[in-house]
Parts: sequence; C-alpha cells; structure tokens
Amino acid sequence: MDEFVSRMATQRRVLDMVNSRLYLNEKLFGLSSSAIDRWAVNNRLGPSSRVVSLLKNVSSELFFMATRSQEPVSSEYELRREKIIEAVTALADAV
Repeated sequence: MDEFVSRMATQRRVLDMVNSRLYLNEKLFGLSSSAIDRWAVNNRLGPSSRVVSLLKNVSSELFFMATRSQEPVSSEYELRREKIIEAVTALADAV
C-alpha cells in the first residue's frame, strides 16, 4: 500500500510541477503516454522536446513500478525507484 501511495504522490507532484511552472494553453492532466502526447500537441511541443521526453521517462518508470508493486523488492525495483527520482529532478530543472 505504501508503494501505491508513493506512486500517486509522485504523479501528483509531477503534474503540479509541470502545470505550475509552464504557462501553456492546456494543462497536463495525466501521465499516460496518450495524455502526454495530447498535451504536447495542444501546446505545440515537439515529441523530441526535453520536457516531453522526461515526462515519458517518468511515466514509463512509474508504470513499471505499478506492475511490480506486488512482487518482493528486487534490485531492479530499487534501481527503477532511483531512476524515477533522477527523472523527476531532471524534469524540475527543465521546467
């Protein structure tokens, strides 16, 4: 349960960070790939934009964590957790 709460808190933090620091036409409402793509198109951000790439990276790492949350903590799981922290930090620097 703690992992779920942590993932949700991370998602909320990322959405708040992007929406409060980037003043674009449309706010980002989710971290699914399609939500990020829609947001990027509506705000005229290219798919190779640094912010879009970082958001997709955070999204894929969080998805991995969600699919592995019921498994015992493995070294790969811990590595992914560190990658999420690094990606969120990079995103904070980019926005």
